[in-house]
Amino acid sequence: MENDAPELNGQLRDALALSRALVAAYGGPEKGLEGARRSAEWARAHWNEGGPQMNTASEVCIPVPGGDVQAVIYRPDAGLPLRPGFVFLHGGGFKTGSHWANDRQMREIAQAWGGIVVSANYLHAPEHVFPAAVNQTAALLRTLHARGSEWGIDGQQLACGGNSAGASVSFGAAVDLGRVPWLRAAVGIVGAFSADTSTESMLRYGNVGLFPDLASVPSIFDDYLPAEADRNDPRANLLLADPRLLPTTFLAAAEFDVFRDASAALARRLASAARLHRLKVYPGMSHLFFGFSATVAVAKECVDDIGDFLRETLPISQNDECRQRAAGLPHLPGDSIAKPMTDN
Repeated sequence: MENDAPELNGQLRDALALSRALVAAYGGPEKGLEGARRSAEWARAHWNEGGPQMNTASEVCIPVPGGDVQAVIYRPDAGLPLRPGFVFLHGGGFKTGSHWANDRQMREIAQAWGGIVVSANYLHAPEHVFPAAVNQTAALLRTLHARGSEWGIDGQQLACGGNSAGASVSFGAAVDLGRVPWLRAAVGIVGAFSADTSTESMLRYGNVGLFPDLASVPSIFDDYLPAEADRNDPRANLLLADPRLLPTTFLAAAEFDVFRDASAALARRLASAARLHRLKVYPGMSHLFFGFSATVAVAKECVDDIGDFLRETLPISQNDECRQRAAGLPHLPGDSIAKPMTDN
């Protein structure tokens, strides 16, 4: 199979080059896992600058069995006291990243949709292996279903999703929950849904200088799934899951990504069970594109597409406000912002 360098979108090519320059100016990637985690956080800071302001963006600890989950809760404006909630998990190869990793994209989704976005952290490998992160995320969703009103969330109207490894963990949690009526939608962005390295996209784009490359994929999953038997657990290999256990799903894939075919395979399974809303392959994009919505128009298009999907599946309307006021729930005033947010 030919492995010619793909024609990346120009804006994405520039963003990737700037990211490399920023890391080099920082002193290069730090050594060791903890160093990699610090470098990943620092590298995201630049790309999270600017963007829409929120009514509130509050860092919280949400109690679940076994401990608390760190999260940022984004409320785009005052008004409805209870709104649908979207629980998002960051990427990072199951090992790095945090609830602040996609701060700008979370604010953009909240603004485009109008609901509450919950960017949640989760247990990382290798300290915590499968199914720890899946179990924790399932517990988080159950908690928001039962007690969401404490954070302004309508627990009957939830969506889950994530980016890369976060998509895998989030979808695994949905499978673990079973088909619950209050989990209404799912969003998978460049999902690491399968460890299969024999797909066309793995072979075509795994040796062309893009991240992740083919050689790194096994180690990503080895740290998360050290027990061979877990490779066939449908909460880890989503291509083995019963698609009827997932809610209506939007899948975003990148044209030049080793995991593109995993999204396509999952889309076919979801379509067979009438669970697929849409699979969209973003042209000229590689695996990291979602985090560059500040300067890459196609990444911002993906953000807006997610907002459109959430508006369609979990709408916010004036009828909701009238219903909630009739039930005696107050109109929420504006509040202070927990972390400074700036306009573009």
